[in-house]
Amino acid sequence: MTAKQFEFKAVINASEIGKGGAYVIFPYDIRQIFNQGRVKVHATFDGIPYDGSIVNMGLKNKDGSICYLLGLRQDIRRQLHKTIGDSVFVTVCERK
Repeated sequence: MTAKQFEFKAVINASEIGKGGAYVIFPYDIRQIFNQGRVKVHATFDGIPYDGSIVNMGLKNKDGSICYLLGLRQDIRRQLHKTIGDSVFVTVCERK
């Protein structure tokens, strides 16, 4: 079985923790897709690879549904020459 790949454009958001972290919002419900609340993924940000997890950090979408996040490390943002508020093209597929 081939893993599903998701592609979307996302805005880089600042982490509320205040230590320079950032994330993008995964625009799908991972509980419906993967039947889990945390999913390990292979991702790319404008083509730069990253292995991480999609998680719920307690945020909600405007409609009240759970907001799932994918972290975007500072070193990757530097390579992209992008910062908070900029857009990136994201690809995501589950890793086992």
